[in-house]
Amino acid sequence: MKKLITDKNILVRFAGLYLIGLLIFIFAWYVSFYFFPEGLLRETSVASRLAGGEVSVSFGKELTRIFMVNLFLGTLIIVFNLSFRINNIPLGHLIPPVWFLLYGFILGSNSFTIAMSERIAPSLAVLGRSGLYELAAYTLITVSTYNISRYEIKALFKTNPEKINKPIVLKRQQYLGLIIALLILLASNTREVLMLFNQS
Repeated sequence: MKKLITDKNILVRFAGLYLIGLLIFIFAWYVSFYFFPEGLLRETSVASRLAGGEVSVSFGKELTRIFMVNLFLGTLIIVFNLSFRINNIPLGHLIPPVWFLLYGFILGSNSFTIAMSERIAPSLAVLGRSGLYELAAYTLITVSTYNISRYEIKALFKTNPEKINKPIVLKRQQYLGLIIALLILLASNTREVLMLFNQS
């Protein structure tokens, strides 16, 4: 699996990291749906606190707010990738799997800030929601900035961080990946706002 997420081809990196995330998500969704009390994790995530618990009166304002929150989270991944890599894996690559886990827990326990009318049992119905598409965008941001780390730890607990002196150079496919990620993020956020307005 490490070969997949460290491959120089962005599509291979994306497929590997997204597959890991999906497996984690499905596990978390099953566990939380069948074993967690409803609403257990409500308002515990950073994103929910930033977005707030009230829907804006205007569609445009709500979309702008949610998109800005998601841009902040995407930037967080870039900052983590920029810091250092361990055994050739940039630190930011640890973030999407954690978010897949949290999304599975939140979805299964209906712990959204604005709760659904009822829980969604594990099924393909999740494809009608925006979460997995937002996570796809985050994953694409992650793999599109795989080579920007400024420090490297070649062997965890064995070697000290070493400064990487190579200049940061993004290839065409990386720029393209970032642009596509932003478009996916905007589309999924639009879908999310439409669902909120239909729900309210």
